Amino acid sequence: MELGIDISVHNGIVNMHSVKTAGYNRLFMRAGYGKNNIDQKYIINAEACRTVALNGGIYWFSYGYNTAMAKAEGQYALAAAGKYWDKCPVAFDLEYDTVSYARKNGVEITKALATDMAIAFLEVVVNGGFIPVLYTNKDYMDNYFDIEQIKNHFAEKVYIWYARYTNSLNSSEMQLADIWQKSSTGKVNGINGNVDINEFYTEFNDVKPKPADKEKGQLDVKYFQLAANNDGFRDYEGQLLQVDGINGAKTQFVCKQVCLMAKPSGSSYITDSTGNLVTWWQGRLMEMGFHVDVDGLFGGDTREQTIAFQNKYQLAPDGIAGYNSISAMLFY
Repeated sequence: MELGIDISVHNGIVNMHSVKTAGYNRLFMRAGYGKNNIDQKYIINAEACRTVALNGGIYWFSYGYNTAMAKAEGQYALAAAGKYWDKCPVAFDLEYDTVSYARKNGVEITKALATDMAIAFLEVVVNGGFIPVLYTNKDYMDNYFDIEQIKNHFAEKVYIWYARYTNSLNSSEMQLADIWQKSSTGKVNGINGNVDINEFYTEFNDVKPKPADKEKGQLDVKYFQLAANNDGFRDYEGQLLQVDGINGAKTQFVCKQVCLMAKPSGSSYITDSTGNLVTWWQGRLMEMGFHVDVDGLFGGDTREQTIAFQNKYQLAPDGIAGYNSISAMLFY
């Protein structure tokens, strides 16, 4: 058994290195919901998950109310997963909001329909070469999913992600659950607020992350480390950072000291911060489509593009490249 967490936009930008150091080696994240709505923190968190080599997977929150919609959601989920993994668990997540949404559209989701929708979604997952997972709980086992029919439909195993917030599972639940979501109020280093805690009873050894992006993430960290050294920053031992591409405790310490900004001048802003880290920040903005002069001068234009970046990734739009914005940039 291994411990893991599951996250969504509600958990913000997660410090994956801290999560892994705390002993949580597995991670499911919401990739999106409904008709190809990508979770606003998925891109940043998925990149970070791969960079620190956490055993990752995704789930898709369904707003479907027929099998065609569920099949389309499976395709959206695979497209999102395929950007970061060649193979990983992909879970179908039908919950009370799904049922409520269907009723608003004149459809009552019966046990037969929910079962057919799960099969339609998971068929896409299996045919795409990914690992099929069904998220459920006791109520949904009783009233919405025919687990035996779902399992019998597939020659390959469908993994059950079972939610029940209790101290232990009974014997039949233990036989059923491949993953047990045991709490929604966990506290884990690297995450602000509560987070879902899971016990994983299956290893998912065949998860295959795309290695190229991991290398890119390491390169981005290396450039940050080099720029910070050249600007005179030191770690908590008073030493230069080792330029190794690992966003460890010493790099995190330096990251928390950085605050790149422009300063107000009348009704506009002029250059305040200068140096190698400003050049690094401007270069990363350019790579992501936010056009600035890469001149090492953090003035009004860089501030505007920093705000544009922050707005796009739901960060506080203060125009300052501090810890949260730099952390997001390191892992995009």
